[in-house]
Amino acid sequence: MLKKTAKFSVVFRDKKREESFIEKHKIGTKSFTRERKLGFDKMMTMIIKKSNKSIQNSLNDMQLDLGNTASISNSAYTQARAKLNYTAFQEYAKMSADMFYADGEYETYQNFRILAIDGSVVTLPNSEDINSEFNPMQVRCQIEEFKKEVSQARASVLFDVLNTIAVDASLTNKNKSEENSLVAYDERILALEHLKHCNKDDLVVMDRGYPSYELFVKYALTTNFVVRLKKTSFIKAKFLFARHSEKKDVILEINAPKYLKESLRQENLATKMKVRFVQVILENGTVEVLATNVLDSNRLKTSDFKELYAKRWGIETYYDLIKNRLNLENFTGLTALAVKQDFYATVFLTNYEAMVTYDLNEELRKTSQENKYVQKVNKAVSFNLIKHKVFDLLYNDEPIDKMLKQMEKLFLTNTIVMRPNRPSKPRLDKDAQKSTIATNSIHHLKRKKKNVGN
Repeated sequence: MLKKTAKFSVVFRDKKREESFIEKHKIGTKSFTRERKLGFDKMMTMIIKKSNKSIQNSLNDMQLDLGNTASISNSAYTQARAKLNYTAFQEYAKMSADMFYADGEYETYQNFRILAIDGSVVTLPNSEDINSEFNPMQVRCQIEEFKKEVSQARASVLFDVLNTIAVDASLTNKNKSEENSLVAYDERILALEHLKHCNKDDLVVMDRGYPSYELFVKYALTTNFVVRLKKTSFIKAKFLFARHSEKKDVILEINAPKYLKESLRQENLATKMKVRFVQVILENGTVEVLATNVLDSNRLKTSDFKELYAKRWGIETYYDLIKNRLNLENFTGLTALAVKQDFYATVFLTNYEAMVTYDLNEELRKTSQENKYVQKVNKAVSFNLIKHKVFDLLYNDEPIDKMLKQMEKLFLTNTIVMRPNRPSKPRLDKDAQKSTIATNSIHHLKRKKKNVGN
């Protein structure tokens, strides 16, 4: 039974009706002060649903679902969403993560909550308002008249890979411009912003774009990290990239670079620290070197790191989920506000789905222990069903127990099988295998991409 879902749904339904919540997240003192066809509660629910249909068809469907006869125009919707701040969805995403962990029932690895950090470039609609907050990138071409600007943002997510919960997420400006003073955020800066959401029982996994002394020393004060290195990251550990290195797991003292020492001293941070470096060899022969501040080999054995770092793949599948299955980049508005609303509403929706399906996945894991493989709820089924029933779950006042039983049966109609330890494919060299990457991308768009929505 989806025992947590009813309680969670009622909390999210009622929160957006609270006067203090509305006052906090509305734009303009006179916004949402009178009863209208598109009130604060209804607007939030509709944006969370984010149908792939046109706005007008989505509005018509909503009115039919709610049994309302009055028509709502596209223009009325645009005006109403301009009064609703994206921070409402940001708070919902944070609430959902906090509520998920509140009872202490969640999956861990070696008593660590495994979090992964990664960034991704998000393509935005090209409009004047969006370009005022997100600098576009200049796309050049040999034919001068074909060059153009592409609006972009950088998404960064702190993601619990075992429980599929986005603990923190941000959408910021990616590109610098000589025309304005907008700050351009890189992945390391955003990783340091995520640090405030970590604790001493977390283990944060990052890829080759993140290693730096500053990040290591600041993360070590609060939490634990495992970061994959480039050969040029730390000279002292370069010998571990040799496949036949005698040492596979060493603790070395590293020094801060000269340019950084003064700023570290001003922040009372150490200019030297001990870091553990571990060599991992994949089935395909690839040699990886990981750095961690977990120096105790009893807490994390050398043999643990291969499996541990492989779990980082969960954040890659998360971006695949929100970009392809949930169509994040198919934004429903041409303003920076609409982009942020859609982004944080999508983050909340993914957390809500993880909460809804957690109990069922636990039951499937226990009941399928005798089978060769563990089964899980199919996200294509769960997201489609949640979006179809979103007004019943998060808007209507009728009891939802009966509907939840029906949803539970539908969740179990088409579960997926989890096959661990499948052989990994060689990592593509982006320069040497551009044609392969392009072919794979076209194949994905033509045959594999699965959208979810109504």
